[in-house]
Amino acid sequence: MSIHLSRGAAQRRVVISCDVAGCPIQLEPPPIEAWRNDTDAKLWARDHAVGWTADQVRQTDYCPEHARFSSAATADLVPPRPTAAARDVAGNPLNRDEYTEGLRERLGRGDRSAGVLLTTTQAAVTALLLDELAGVYRGESLGTLAEELSALVRSHSRERD
Repeated sequence: MSIHLSRGAAQRRVVISCDVAGCPIQLEPPPIEAWRNDTDAKLWARDHAVGWTADQVRQTDYCPEHARFSSAATADLVPPRPTAAARDVAGNPLNRDEYTEGLRERLGRGDRSAGVLLTTTQAAVTALLLDELAGVYRGESLGTLAEELSALVRSHSRERD
């Protein structure tokens, strides 16, 4: 939950937003509430956000619908992390690790003989985008997949040259 303090007119207000990318859920306390300082406002908002959860390690907060993304990690369990753009039928973000597994399966089923022809420039740009994706998700299965695909695009591009 991102807490936004606005100082419009005479009163400040706190708007709480879910940290899942694209989640439209917001919570705004009644305007009658007034606080002496920003710390009090944040504490009050968190205390009154029923069903919202917080992940102190990642400094993120989630609405009741996405609370599963803040579950505490045990020694052998990695908490689910939402995708930024990929959604299920209901519009909820997918778990990045499950999404990566699905992509790997699709990649394995692909017909390699048909291939997709890219120009040398398109292949170079695609590889750079995949490298950027790998950097953003470094240490995650999605980042590893991006690195592998970048190497694959580069190798196919060199073979054609």
